[in-house]
Amino acid sequence: MSKTSATIKLIQILSSSNDYINTNDLGEIIETNSRNIKEYIKEIQACGYKVDSIAGVYGGYKISKGSTLPSLKLTEEELHSLKELTTYLKDGEYIEYNNLLSAIGKISSSEMKDEIDPVVMVDKYPNQMDRLELKKRYNLINECILNQISIEIDYRNASNHLNKHIIKPYKLFLYNGSYFVLAQNNDTDEFLYYKLNRIENYFKTRNHFTLVKEFDLKDYLDEYGLVKNGDYYDIELIIKNCNTYIKEKIYGKNQKIEEIDSDTVKLNVSMQNKNMIKSFVLSFGKNCKVVSPQWLVDDIKGELWEVLNQYEQN
Repeated sequence: MSKTSATIKLIQILSSSNDYINTNDLGEIIETNSRNIKEYIKEIQACGYKVDSIAGVYGGYKISKGSTLPSLKLTEEELHSLKELTTYLKDGEYIEYNNLLSAIGKISSSEMKDEIDPVVMVDKYPNQMDRLELKKRYNLINECILNQISIEIDYRNASNHLNKHIIKPYKLFLYNGSYFVLAQNNDTDEFLYYKLNRIENYFKTRNHFTLVKEFDLKDYLDEYGLVKNGDYYDIELIIKNCNTYIKEKIYGKNQKIEEIDSDTVKLNVSMQNKNMIKSFVLSFGKNCKVVSPQWLVDDIKGELWEVLNQYEQN
């Protein structure tokens, strides 16, 4: 029996057994000297299988059930979706793109008969930060999360003010095409979101921190995004000339869209953060009228008067 055939047979035997099998028995089954079994085990591990072992007279080997490699029988549609995924992520901020490409290459090389041309993806507003720099930040923060080490950062907020902070990082996540870290501010003990591309200077401190026992990730991230990104408000809008566009997306919680006529819809939705709500309403220009709440009506009127005054001054 060739080395390749023996290795494959050994995988089949170890995968089918719930118990450890000693080297003598394995040698007899695959018709080889028991001293060769260790070399075959190394071959199996090199293929990506996790092999458990126990030393001693009653010891032996077995393959961990969770590590058994599946038989790759992907459909043409599944392969096509993988190819499209790499294109979609190529120009974004996904820092593990090269590893993903390598993994998909290993899968597709044995499955694909013909090259599939991926769909063209366009990011209208790509991020300016170089992916290598972003990955450097990501890796350092991830290391600090794993080892519970504080980080000192110079952070530029949305108002363009640069402030120094010491943060205790808890979770890295991707939101709306940008990477964030959820971290506890050392001075205020608040858990805040820090966008990685707004961090200007950063370094790992020597200070270890203890995780807060009461911390629950669901209190800060949910299916709609950033839980602590401002209060939610129930809003009602009448929107014209955008019926098709409005129906394409979910803008918040408890969304309800009612078609008034072929050109007009009523949108009821619970949205977060006053500034984000105002920006959303103003993006429709004259096509959007706020029905409620009253504070939003007043704020939109105020914004429009200020815009008008800027032009009148000219």
